Amino acid sequence: MTKTTTAVLVPCRINVDTRWYDACIHEIGPNDIVISTTASLRRGDNVQARRGTLTINGHVSWIRNGRIGIATQNSVSVGAMLDEPRHTARRAPSGERRNVARASSIAQAERSRQIGSAMQFAALTLATGGGAYLLVTQLYVALTIPLTRISAVLGS
Repeated sequence: MTKTTTAVLVPCRINVDTRWYDACIHEIGPNDIVISTTASLRRGDNVQARRGTLTINGHVSWIRNGRIGIATQNSVSVGAMLDEPRHTARRAPSGERRNVARASSIAQAERSRQIGSAMQFAALTLATGGGAYLLVTQLYVALTIPLTRISAVLGS
């Protein structure tokens, strides 16, 4: 039984540890694929490769010269992979909440900023007033004794 691989150049997305990366499939065999990606993979990592609606599950079996060999769980059809269009990002349905412009959150952020500015002003004013009060009391204490002596000398 001969193992044949087909050289291809198919862009895809891979999912490793719940993170998605861009990748490119370079070879497709009956039970393995060879890819290149910027993702940092280690031998034994589970990988999910997607091209359009096709999903290939497997694990990293080898890494050499910037290429990564993935042993797949099921056989991979070269024709199906090449015929599958790239998956395009879909827009959410018009009733979807994520599409609604959130003017209320912008207004809330502005109000929050104003409250923060007012609190900052109040804190700085209190700190400055407290510092001035401490300075005046210390000055009063420092000058009370000499002024008492001076008034005693002048008064007698």
